[in-house]
Amino acid sequence: MRQALTLSAPRLLRMARPAVLAAAGAGALVLLAEMLAGHGELVFALVLGVAAGAVAVWRFAAQAPAPQAPAAERATTDARASLADLTPFIEALPEAALLIEQDGRIAASNAEARRQLKFEAQGLRLSSILRHPEILDAAQAAAVDGVSRVVEYENAAPVEEHFRVYAAPIAWGGDAAALLVFHDQTTQIMTERMRADFLANASHELKTPVTSLSLLIETVTGSARSDEAARERFIAMMGVQVDRMKRLVDDLLSLSKIEQNEHVPPSDRADLVAVVREATDALAHIAREQGVSIRVLGDPGGQIVAGDRFQLVQVAQNLIDNAIKYSPKGGEVTVEIGVAEGRESAAERAGRQWPDAARIALLTPPPTTGRSYAYLRVADAGPGIPKRHLPRLSERFFRVERDQGAEKTGTGLGLAIVKHIVNRHRGGFVVESEPGRGSAFAVYIERARMTAS
Repeated sequence: MRQALTLSAPRLLRMARPAVLAAAGAGALVLLAEMLAGHGELVFALVLGVAAGAVAVWRFAAQAPAPQAPAAERATTDARASLADLTPFIEALPEAALLIEQDGRIAASNAEARRQLKFEAQGLRLSSILRHPEILDAAQAAAVDGVSRVVEYENAAPVEEHFRVYAAPIAWGGDAAALLVFHDQTTQIMTERMRADFLANASHELKTPVTSLSLLIETVTGSARSDEAARERFIAMMGVQVDRMKRLVDDLLSLSKIEQNEHVPPSDRADLVAVVREATDALAHIAREQGVSIRVLGDPGGQIVAGDRFQLVQVAQNLIDNAIKYSPKGGEVTVEIGVAEGRESAAERAGRQWPDAARIALLTPPPTTGRSYAYLRVADAGPGIPKRHLPRLSERFFRVERDQGAEKTGTGLGLAIVKHIVNRHRGGFVVESEPGRGSAFAVYIERARMTAS
């Protein structure tokens, strides 16, 4: 019995060897995934070292002959080793990752890399999907020369994105390659920028109401102290300034939050008809106070879009509120919902309805094929906007009436909020205006893809 066990030991080792290698690979992969979740520069340097070391260990183990294994079996095992063996490991990484061969072709990639870089087929050259010379050089240096590098990468369209790309050499079987890991820094960079912008904007825009409050308090506690009627009037004015500051801070916080997540498209669905109904109900009392009526046109059925319902309600409320504000007493605000096939048709139907109006696209989505769009158009019967002001309408704090010396209430952030929300939804934003006729603002967003039931 003892002799039988001794004789079968090599066979048992050969049978157990794949399981041992798989366990070692899985253990290294878990360590790699956990370290990637830390998002630190030092951690990523260690990650690449662990990855290269783990692959080297696997390569050594794969090439080392099993105890008493026949020479023919060892030759067959070595011949089967290729970069394709690493595909499951690359696919399991939480960050976008590519395995690049020495000739620049993509040997393996994971789902996150294919989503970010917008490609599907393997075997493509890296230069065909990524036009960043420093990253191409880093991949070549890692695959051919065995040199590790770190490259900062920024993508500006359709939304701003920031990545730190780590390139490290990988060897497997008789092949050498480069492992590229894309660490997304967008949220971190946008958060820092949001803090700086918020402080700068808040300090600038709050200066006026704070100064007004200071003067009003000085008046109430001074010359108007004994005049009850004047005191009540000044206290009411103080309330207006406080309300203005509150709305300003709310809009700044809302805009900052939208910008922070602007690079992440929404994954939910929303009914555009229900969105408009919610917005018009919320603004009905303001319209009555202004003596303005709201008329909704379009298909009463649901128009389902790929979007965040809460943010789309913000879009509709801002556009309708603006239209009410600039409509004359007894005027009408028209809200139209419609559908168009293709990006150009959507822009045409949403923003080119008045032949003699001046118009401009404040935001244009990336091109698509075979996609339909739902659009929301809000038109007023106000004085219209001079053509020279149209390009600046979505700038923060820009108000046309400030130029004309008749500033209305508002923070000047409404259209900026609309633009950033629509950009997050990868949609379009257009405006047309004709002095004496009014202005119309419209957004259009891709309709949700139908899923099989």
